[in-house]
Amino acid sequence: MLMVETLGRHVAPPPPRERYRHLRVKETRRESYRYWPKSDRLKEDLIDEGFFYLGEQDRVQCAFCGGVLHSFEENENVHIEHYRHFPRCQTFEETETAMEGALFGYMSDTQTDGPGDEGLDQGVVELMRKMDLSSVKKHPKHKYYALLKDRLKTFENSEWPADHPMDKEELAKAGLFYAGVGDLCECYCCGGQLEEFEEGDIPVEEHDKYFSDICVLAMIRKTK
Repeated sequence: MLMVETLGRHVAPPPPRERYRHLRVKETRRESYRYWPKSDRLKEDLIDEGFFYLGEQDRVQCAFCGGVLHSFEENENVHIEHYRHFPRCQTFEETETAMEGALFGYMSDTQTDGPGDEGLDQGVVELMRKMDLSSVKKHPKHKYYALLKDRLKTFENSEWPADHPMDKEELAKAGLFYAGVGDLCECYCCGGQLEEFEEGDIPVEEHDKYFSDICVLAMIRKTK
């Protein structure tokens, strides 16, 4: 480790992530993008997500976890890429529940065929051990919508009915994202689809009524 000599003493520099503390202020991060080579839309998404520009090509670094990303496509979902590569960043603790963040071993890219124990809340692990998951194959079906924030974004689609009776946040909290046709919604976990919602429907109850035998989310909710 590099040692810095100050006033006759050897002082270790702060951990790398602590050096970025001043960049945890959004407007300070914005100043780093003076020579940003790509679109303003992508820039704003990166700033919102906690990244500052390193001044080289399109390399950016998270001011909270220190993770570096680059080679972005213009339509990239920055939140998903951040989570996929650096799932333990502290910013996710503020926006994702323990179940969404870890239930399916989502912390590991190699976990694709069912739930695992690593990184899980032990209470959730015990519940899952008591369940019959023999019919549960490859969950979640749509792992990139496992995060509430990204399910909510799907309802910004211009095709979503403006006068729809359901609250978008309640739909997303039930595990549903908008499929882009009519009012068709799909569960990110089991892939179950619901549509033609009516006034008075409760999204989580509608979902669990039809998919409680195949959806881990419904199984977990049933045991609470």
